[in-house]
Amino acid sequence: MKLITVEEHYDTDENISQFKKYSEVKNNNPWQDKLRPKLVDFSQKVAYMEENGIDMQVISDAGNSAQVLPDQYAVAGARAQNETLAENISRYPDRFAGLATLPANVPDKAAEELEYAVTKLGMKGGIISGSINGQFLDDPKFEVIFAAADKLGTTLYLHPGVISNDQKAMLYDSKAYSALGANMMAGAMWGWHMEAGIQVMRIITAGLLEKYPNVKIATGHWGEFIPMFVERIDGFSPMITDLPLKFSDYYRRQVYLSPSGMFTAPQMQLVLTEMGADHIMWSEDFPYVQAGSTTREFLEQADVTEEQREAIAHGTAEKLFNL
Repeated sequence: MKLITVEEHYDTDENISQFKKYSEVKNNNPWQDKLRPKLVDFSQKVAYMEENGIDMQVISDAGNSAQVLPDQYAVAGARAQNETLAENISRYPDRFAGLATLPANVPDKAAEELEYAVTKLGMKGGIISGSINGQFLDDPKFEVIFAAADKLGTTLYLHPGVISNDQKAMLYDSKAYSALGANMMAGAMWGWHMEAGIQVMRIITAGLLEKYPNVKIATGHWGEFIPMFVERIDGFSPMITDLPLKFSDYYRRQVYLSPSGMFTAPQMQLVLTEMGADHIMWSEDFPYVQAGSTTREFLEQADVTEEQREAIAHGTAEKLFNL
């Protein structure tokens, strides 16, 4: 079975340094320095892939990316990340494909960077991590990014990002448990993913997928809560929008999902029921998740048909990212 994983990450020493120096977003990943070798060194990525039966990774910079730097650094930082990624891919063209870091906080420049990265660097789409300075992508100022993606017929991967301090204080801080507990609840345990699902819900409800039918959206973590609520959202959507299609029609037409290392059978079966294998891809979230041989073995042993297994393992990703 050929295996392609699509939410896998890299970084550069320059970006790590800039992030620590300039970003106002706290880095609540205490393992960033420990993970540096597997983020920065592509030969270590290849060795890991060889050991665990992974044929290709679709690589991106997420969470701590140049997107969250102050505006004066974000544009140049994103360009540097993308050119470094393209250079690394050129060394291992059969093992990696890339998604462009977008300086979404400067939307016009983000649209330009997406076009440059796709047409000049060979990237397979772009990635945006979380809300942008507390704003969601349905704000009209971000529409230029969707227009660029639609023109290119490419994919926007919507990755979770660090939520705002105000959100964290209201929703997750508590006197009943520790500050670390609040950080985890606001982050990888729950909060990142809830916000990422809200991002998708707002994009569809605002009509952006109706207006831009050539845009594809990719999300991890089994859809960031959306699949388990899609029928309920359909039930309420006519009260708040006059779009010609149901929410679920846009979702099933233009959104693609992967597990991001959440190798859990109940969620997989739910997503398979709601979306079909032709909208599901595989992902480990490397190196933040290092599941080793489980990355391959879980899918090999999953209760799916062989046709579904092949689509999830590589076929859907090949079609979506033109691999």
